[in-house]
Amino acid sequence: MAEYRQSVDPAARLLFTTVPYYARWYRFTEFWRYGDGLLRTLRKDPDWPDADRSLNRSNDRHRREMTDYIRAQLASRPELIERCLPSYPPFGKRILLDNGWFETLCRPHVSLVNDAIERIERDGVRTADGTLHALDVLVLATGFKISTLAAQVDLRGRGGVRLAEDWADENPTAYLGITVPRFPNLFVMYGPNTNMGHGGSVMWLAETQARYLCGCLVAMAERGLAAIECREERRAAYTQEIDALHAQLVWTHPGMTTYYRNRHGKVRSPMPFRLVDYWARTHAPDLENFVLTAA
Repeated sequence: MAEYRQSVDPAARLLFTTVPYYARWYRFTEFWRYGDGLLRTLRKDPDWPDADRSLNRSNDRHRREMTDYIRAQLASRPELIERCLPSYPPFGKRILLDNGWFETLCRPHVSLVNDAIERIERDGVRTADGTLHALDVLVLATGFKISTLAAQVDLRGRGGVRLAEDWADENPTAYLGITVPRFPNLFVMYGPNTNMGHGGSVMWLAETQARYLCGCLVAMAERGLAAIECREERRAAYTQEIDALHAQLVWTHPGMTTYYRNRHGKVRSPMPFRLVDYWARTHAPDLENFVLTAA
């Protein structure tokens, strides 16, 4: 896409460098329009008649716009259109910007194969229809395994409990996505349900969580605490809230498979809150949510 290499307008650069607070205002408006403003369009409308293709009126408009784009890009190869059109509502899976992918599919020496893979053989890939697709290089790009997260590291808490045990069965949970019961003084950044499926920035997330973490450390120093440990009942209530909110959002749409959900159907990757709401929750720690151990 040409936009990837588009230079910043000189007038905009002047505003960023000379007008006080303009850069911060610009950043806020981007987050609000393409993050928090988008989240409301990802809620299921129980009365929406076309639930198999979209969630609500706004979501259906997004689908029409994306469909029109795909049709235009594949105009020279119309037989590929139906194979490239998703069968689920927009934003049900991670949105990727087209950086020449559809254009590549239209090249004469490129073939799109979306049949199921039966097995990998010495000379290539054999699909379920029996065809052997000969190849020289095979790139295994099957996505992410987000159900383990930090549990892949041998982290141990009180009594020697392993984080992998606490997060077993593809079900990682943490209060605010940061703290875990039985693991005093452990702060997880970019933990469960803090991925931003509706927009935002990982740098913004790092800033909010670092502020929360530092707030905990300052409170410990001021109160003379050796350890703070998230209460189990607080994590349980927070996880219940997470599941209730996600039940209303696109990532629990019936019949849709995505690495965002575990094998029980629980969403353990995207954040179901507005960014401004998560910012408010993490702005200052409430030590009532922790078991406190004096130094």
